[in-house]
Amino acid sequence: MRFRSLVASSILFAGTSAEQFQIPEVQSAVSSALSQFSDYVHYDGPTGTAAAAVTSATAEAHALHAAAVDDPSYWLADIAHQGFAPHAESGYVVFRNVKDYGAAGDGVTDDTVAINNAISGGGRFGPSSGETSSTTPAIIYFPAGTYVVSSSIIDYYFTQLIGNPNSPAVLKATAGFTGLGLIDGDQYQSSGNQGWTSTNVFYRQIRNLVLDLTAIPASGGSTGIHWPTAQATSLQNVQIKLNADAGTQAQGIFIENGSGGFLTDVTITGGLYGLNIGNQQFTMRNVAISNAVTAISQIWNWGWTYSGLTINSCTTAFDFSIGGSSAISAGSVTIIDSTISNTDTFLKTAWTTSSSPAGAGNLIIENVALNNVPTAIQGPNGVYLAGGTTTISGFGQGHEYTPRGPSVLNGAFDPVSRPSGLLQGGSSNYFTKSKPQYESYGTGGVVSMRSSGAKGDGSTDDTAAIQAALNSAAASGSIAFFDYGIYLVTDTIYIPPGSQVVGETYPTIMGSGSKFSNIELPYPVVQVGKEGDSGSVEVSDIIVSTQGGAAGAVLIEYNLNGDQGSGLWDVHTRIGGFTGSNLQVANCPKTGPVTTGCEAGFMSLHVTSSANNVYLENNWLWTADHDIDDAANTQISVYTGRGALIEGSNIIMYGTGVEHHSLYQYSFSGASNVMAGFIQTETPYYQPSPDAKSGPYAYNATLNDPDYSSCLPGNCDALGLYVTKSNSIYIYGAGLYSFFNDYSTTCSNAGNGEACQSEIFRVDGSTTGLRVYTLNTVGVTNMVEVDGTSEAVYSDNISVYTDGLTLFTYN
Repeated sequence: MRFRSLVASSILFAGTSAEQFQIPEVQSAVSSALSQFSDYVHYDGPTGTAAAAVTSATAEAHALHAAAVDDPSYWLADIAHQGFAPHAESGYVVFRNVKDYGAAGDGVTDDTVAINNAISGGGRFGPSSGETSSTTPAIIYFPAGTYVVSSSIIDYYFTQLIGNPNSPAVLKATAGFTGLGLIDGDQYQSSGNQGWTSTNVFYRQIRNLVLDLTAIPASGGSTGIHWPTAQATSLQNVQIKLNADAGTQAQGIFIENGSGGFLTDVTITGGLYGLNIGNQQFTMRNVAISNAVTAISQIWNWGWTYSGLTINSCTTAFDFSIGGSSAISAGSVTIIDSTISNTDTFLKTAWTTSSSPAGAGNLIIENVALNNVPTAIQGPNGVYLAGGTTTISGFGQGHEYTPRGPSVLNGAFDPVSRPSGLLQGGSSNYFTKSKPQYESYGTGGVVSMRSSGAKGDGSTDDTAAIQAALNSAAASGSIAFFDYGIYLVTDTIYIPPGSQVVGETYPTIMGSGSKFSNIELPYPVVQVGKEGDSGSVEVSDIIVSTQGGAAGAVLIEYNLNGDQGSGLWDVHTRIGGFTGSNLQVANCPKTGPVTTGCEAGFMSLHVTSSANNVYLENNWLWTADHDIDDAANTQISVYTGRGALIEGSNIIMYGTGVEHHSLYQYSFSGASNVMAGFIQTETPYYQPSPDAKSGPYAYNATLNDPDYSSCLPGNCDALGLYVTKSNSIYIYGAGLYSFFNDYSTTCSNAGNGEACQSEIFRVDGSTTGLRVYTLNTVGVTNMVEVDGTSEAVYSDNISVYTDGLTLFTYN
């Protein structure tokens, strides 16, 4: 059968990442959302009888004993702080302890101004500027203590808010608190607009903090974190405490737009909503919510993957029904490896066999345990799935494409047989591991790059100093610490087994010079293990880049036959679009001929066939489409060959994105036993000028590149996802987007026939055991092609701006 579209596509809330255009339908939808949740957006403190209670509550807070707070040792706070921002003003401070700016943390003093001063000082870029910048990064560090806050903490671009993991700081809202979010990640301005376009908010973190809003009266529309965000951002180890009294209006995290994003190890108690959220795509892992009315309210999305939810004692665990059956607002949700307890209803959905849009509301549930949950799935026409105390091994709703042909999935399905190499020890759940913070280490267990002779100034060759420091740290079991800087290297940086590498707010390792310039001789900038190496490696909070023409650069080559749990956390590649890259507006304008100076990378990530047990979490492989250090975020054309080539085995990927490479974004070639979700891609904006066939990076049979030799002119754009000669590849949520055709968005505008490119996801017949859940595409005519034959077309699966299907199975 073929699905018949029932309605035209509707565009929701956010545009593309790094967008340079406005879509009227998007702006209208944003206005609608802000109107719906205006009590939160414009929260000015309690009123009426609630306001009368503020005085007594404040007096109680001021009666707290202001004794000295025990602040356990933490190496990141105790080391010498030598981070150097080479393109910031003289004397610029990277690591900022809030107490150095006047914060008391005594549970009595109002620390709001001091904290905001710590964030903003030194010519940094806040939301009121509307500008982004790579030149002024900062860690804002909170020693243990209780910090009284009376209005929003305003987050800035390229900022990490970090507490002590051994005793997380408490940010305590006063009873009369005002503002959208105890922490506001993109403050609304007097114009009514957010300071930044939320799809451009990159490179930020919040971790190791407790946000206590329990003093705010229940009737107050208070918010823990306002977090409209994009790629290379994360929340980790955050606890949010909300008022749980009857009639509570509090919400833990509010996201109304963006192009995210990753969140893990978050605990929320109380409130009307634990999470009240909408974004293009997101991955959330290990989230615990208890005693909320609705644990998760999915305002809108294109695709969202949840893993490891623990929800207890709520009325509704998950509301996926917003918009109703005639106007579903969410594209798709995938929920795996979760537990719901003592809750009336697990999930509410608006989906029916005749709901609209026809390709929206796609749902996948796999391995979810229910304990005392009377209703599992509640639909608009009654109970779809009864509850109780049971485990949902597999349940889905939406359009499915299997070897039997297309059909409507509405009920149980057989889940995949998960390979043992992908599982948590002693569990049926997929393996997970949070970014290590090395809480027990002292300063003696840290080897600093700058103390070892590296400059990090963006011009000195730091290759030898870095390599010596890495070798020393691995041999002694120490942390190899990259103080903030831009570390220019002219040869491969080898990360040996035994390494524990940590960056200070995303320092950059920047490959430069002749060894990276030969397009015929690819050469790694960073090499994680060599072929034949085994053991453990952990790398976190690092950016790998190139400078100028580097057509032969493989930014990260991963060879290690690792122990389970080896991997990369918050490690990103960024090619072009920042100061010092020589790949900015003046070097690589968006129009004009391709020049060798803008051929800047052969491949972003190569997980080779020798690699085993690779854990990848929150990694963004970005060829810059715009200059983040240009006040207008002006578009640029930087040319790179390949995104992520995955050839290894036993690979876990949570929250990864690959964008703007000329041949493909993801290629699984000869790979086996892979779990990935959510994956997200964008096609280069400049294609088809040049296209994948005529661009500077030629077909390479040795690398099993996709073959574009037979594609037609004007219809030969980079694949988002290519799967060849692989087995047991399980993708839990995918968004493959093609917004532009030679910088025009006409091809992806609603109602224009998804004409940016003909195909974006290709499978060849040698692959076995492939399963893709909740696939979402933009601007693509054929959503899936197998051996040159279209298996799913967009017109059968029109969703919320995207086109969506629930399940694709091959062999």
